[in-house]
Amino acid sequence: MDTTIQTGIRISRTLYDRLKRNAKREKRSLNNYITGILESATAPAIPRLVRSEYEPDDELRELGRVIGDIPAEKIERDPRLKSILGQ
Repeated sequence: MDTTIQTGIRISRTLYDRLKRNAKREKRSLNNYITGILESATAPAIPRLVRSEYEPDDELRELGRVIGDIPAEKIERDPRLKSILGQ
């Protein structure tokens, strides 16, 4: 489990009231509501694939042969591609 830290941020009263209202509507604490928003906002756009949970079928293997090798620099520059390739 991650270690939690306590932090303070400056937000407008209007934003604070809106967040508090939304948290109450969802029957959540303000802390839990804001943490959920921040988790969603910073989550990877494409989840990392776990190779052991995914076995490519014959069609996908054939597609890989058609595409050929992808240069390491291109993979490193493209986080989506990196995620798809499980790197």
